[in-house]
Parts: sequence; structure tokens; C-alpha cells
Amino acid sequence: MNNTSIYQKVFDIHDQVMGIIRSMKIPPYPAQYKKFFDKLFLEIADAQLRKDQLDSEQKVLGGSKDDETKYLDIAKRSVMSFTESHADIASVAQEQQEYIDSPANRLENYIAFSAGLSTLNKNLSDELDKAQSKINDLTIDLQEALSSLTIDPLTKVANRKGFMEDLESAIEAGQNKKLSMVLIMIDLDNFKYINEEHGHLAGDKILYFLAQTVKSMIRAVDKVYRYGGEEFAVVLSRCDETQAFAMADKIRAKIEQSNLLYSGKSVFVTISVGVTIHQMGDTFDTLLGRADKALFCAKKSDKNCTVFLDC
Repeated sequence: MNNTSIYQKVFDIHDQVMGIIRSMKIPPYPAQYKKFFDKLFLEIADAQLRKDQLDSEQKVLGGSKDDETKYLDIAKRSVMSFTESHADIASVAQEQQEYIDSPANRLENYIAFSAGLSTLNKNLSDELDKAQSKINDLTIDLQEALSSLTIDPLTKVANRKGFMEDLESAIEAGQNKKLSMVLIMIDLDNFKYINEEHGHLAGDKILYFLAQTVKSMIRAVDKVYRYGGEEFAVVLSRCDETQAFAMADKIRAKIEQSNLLYSGKSVFVTISVGVTIHQMGDTFDTLLGRADKALFCAKKSDKNCTVFLDC
């Protein structure tokens, strides 16, 4: 399909959309126009035109798509791929139906009829296999895109969005009871000085080191998040107050004792840690607020210490 025919087909769709909008006396605001255009486009656009649309959008967006745009792009491709697969399956199924509706009336045609129906059955099976393959590929793409929405690209642990979703979900599940869930807030001490003294690349490597060190020290059922900047959150499950403080201070001591080198220079790193445990009736805000208060107390106590608050 050349550029002229693509251009004409798109404008044909545009003209039809404008006709629909005029007939319904709807103001052609962008959102209204897009709704009708997308609906009509899915109904009448062929595979080549759909591909050209995706290619054009990718050129406009370039390499700067954010994660949510990537997710929407994959979702759009999944709809289009399913539509195409469905059309292929429906076409073969229609051929089968037509073949059955006009069966051979004479015995000598029976063998040919059976062979033809067998071929159509195989074609339908092949189309179903191709459709399933597309669905499997797109499912993997969607899972990866969804995962990227909650992963911090620098430290490779969950991000603030993931933290909020997970913590709110856990609190909602235990609304009327006390959960054996611990929230630890960690702040890297003197991070501004580290960046100024050793450079931002060193700061990035230290953030990665901190995140991965914490991740290696907790259980698979627990989780670490980059809450923002140099601040991290850790959620521990099936954990009491004594275990919570012990784990939090173990993490603090591990970081303090680490002998970090960057460009031949020693970098001394410490963290301040605030710890709290879930109380019956806690909301997201009250639990996080208590952990933040504990962290604030640790920062005010000359840093490099662990503070626990349960009320």
C-alpha cells in the first residue's frame, strides 16, 4: 500500500467520522472525535493500515514513551491482533459452514466432500493455534509492561507506586484485625554530601547497593521499595515487634560495616531507620505516618540508628 492510498483511506475514515458527528449534532472535541474515529478505524481498517497507524504513532512518540504509554500501546496491539485473528478464524469457519450447507448428494462425491471438510478443519485448527500464539506473546508483553510500572529502573526494586498499591491492599485485607506486618522506613544519611564529594554516579551506585543489600537480607515473602530519592521502605510479614527491630537494626549495621570504594576512594555510608508495626484500625496514612515519625526521630538522634514506635 503506497502513501497516497493510505492517506486517502485515513481521510475517508475521517470524513465518515465527521459525518457521524454532524448528524448527531455532537461538538467535535478531540475526545469525542477520537472515540468515533477509533471505533470506525477498528471496524474497517485492514491489517496494513493498522500497521501504518502503529508505525506513525511510534515515530511521533519516539523513544521517550513512558511506561504507561508503553502499556497502552501493547494493549492496543493486543486488541488489533485479536481482531485480526478473530477475522481469520471466522473466515475459515464460514467456509466450513458453506461447505456443510451444500453437501454432496451422490455417493461418488462423498469421499471428496469428506476430504474437503477435513482440510477446512485443519485450516481452522491452524488459525486457532496462530491466535493462541499471538495471545501468549501479548500476555508476556503485557506482564512485562505492567511489571515495569512498579519497578524503579535505577535500583531494580519496587517503586513508590508499587509500595502504595501493596500496602493499601494489605491494610484493606486486615481492616478489622491487627496484622503481623511491619513497616520499615530507611533514609540514606548525608546523601547530598556523598553526591557533592564523589559525584552523582557514585550516589546512584550506592542507592543500588543499598536496595540490593536490603533485598538480599529479607525473606522472599517480604519486599523492599524505593520510596523516593534516597528513602526506602521495607514491608515484613509474619513478624513481631522484637523480630522487626532486630531485622531493621541488622540492616543498619550491615550498611555501616560495608567497605565501599568508588574510583579508588573509600565511601562511608550509614542509614537511619524508623520501624513500626501494624495496629488494629490502621489506615495507610496512620501506618506510614508512624513509620515516618520513627524515621524522623532516628535522623534527629545523630543518624545511623534505629527507632521503633508502636503508637
